[in-house]
Order: sequence, then C-alpha cells, then structure tokens
Amino acid sequence: MIKIPEEINLENYTLMLPSVAIGNVGQLCIDLLISSLNLRKIGSLWNSMFLPICGLDPYDKKSNSICTTADFYLGRCHNIILLQLRSPYVGNSNEFFDELAQFIQRKRINKIIILTSSYDYECADRSEFKIKYLTSDESLSNDEKLLKNLCWIPHIKSLKTDSTEQCYIPGGGFANGLYGYLKTFGIPCTVLFKYCSEGDNVSDALVLFKGLNEWLNLINDDTNDIKYPSSWEYFFGNPPSLDMY
Repeated sequence: MIKIPEEINLENYTLMLPSVAIGNVGQLCIDLLISSLNLRKIGSLWNSMFLPICGLDPYDKKSNSICTTADFYLGRCHNIILLQLRSPYVGNSNEFFDELAQFIQRKRINKIIILTSSYDYECADRSEFKIKYLTSDESLSNDEKLLKNLCWIPHIKSLKTDSTEQCYIPGGGFANGLYGYLKTFGIPCTVLFKYCSEGDNVSDALVLFKGLNEWLNLINDDTNDIKYPSSWEYFFGNPPSLDMY
C-alpha cells in the first residue's frame, strides 16, 4: 500500500529508488540526496516483500518524525520523488513491482532511476570500476554527447534463460527484475550501479551521487554542498570501551 496525499501532483517527475544490494550503495546514495537537497517526507509504502521497521528521523536529530521501511521524499525544485528502502526484502517481488508500476502510471511519473551495486569480483576489467548503466530511457540513450561527457559504461553482461538473453547484475538485488518489469510497460527506466565490496561504502555512494548529479544537475558541483545525514554518525556503533584495555 502506498500512502501519499492525493493533492501532490507528480506529473513529469522522476522517481529514484535504491535496490537493497551488496554494500547498500544505492540506499546510501539516496540518503545523501535526501540530506543534501533537504527533501521532506511526504508518505510511506507498506508491502509484505520488505521486513517492517520503525525508527527515529535519520536526517534530523531534533525531529519528532519517524522513519519506516519505505518512505517517500519530495523535491519540488528538481521535480524528483525519492523512495528510500531501509530493510531487506524477503517476500515475492511481483506484488511490489505491480503496485509501483500502477503508482507510476497513475501519477504520470516521467522516468525511473534505480540505484544499486554489484560484487566487485564480477568485474574482470578494473577500468570498469566506474558507474555502469542500463537504460530504456530514449532521452538518455539517444543523447550520445551527454553519455560521452558522463563517462558511464553500458552494462552488457548477459544471462541466457529460457532461450532469451537478458542483462543481469550479480548482487544487485531486485534492480534487474524491476528494470525488466517496467520496461514491459513502456516506462522509461535507468539503472545506475557500481562494483563494490562490503565494508565502509560511503566512497562508493559518493561516486554514484556525483555521477547522478552530473546527469541531473541537482546541486552545485562542489563537495561542500554534499551533506551527510546525522544518522551516519552511528554507522559502526559506539567506540570501544576503554575498560577493555
């Protein structure tokens, strides 16, 4: 179930969401976008595909608001809406894909961007440790000058199943499945991802953030304009007790 006030007009907006994947790079990138652009929460999504959670506002220590498994954030200045996912998915994806596709069509959202990551050991060529992409968005795929400036690498790794061939992203969560599902509805969709390993993946998220910003021009091209969420202070828990020494 998606709960967003009906009076909010999302026609020609861009929806961005992460796929829960290796290193959580897509989720970290969405966090950076929400915090740096100071986006406001406008609604939530409940679906049995995701484990339910509830917690404090991850972007404002003084806020009385709560965060849930899946929350929507709005950026009117840039015509964007972000869906942040905060828990693993455990159920069947079909219901979630269908509900999201219906929401996109009903709200007349213009394009979808899925942010994710992939196992670094799947990358044989170390020169490809840049942003890779899949796209069914003709406004992007037909703009050769833009793609050249972005220096992204098209993802062409394929997996044959049932006599068909499709691109896949090892460790990328549901990104590839949702991309293919939206493509069948003619909904323009782009997947951006980076190879990484588990650990401190802030640097990977920054690469994805900056690549996305070069495309959409969301903030000034200055690292001082990138704001880390306050919740990132607790990435690795509290420091070790001095008593242990």
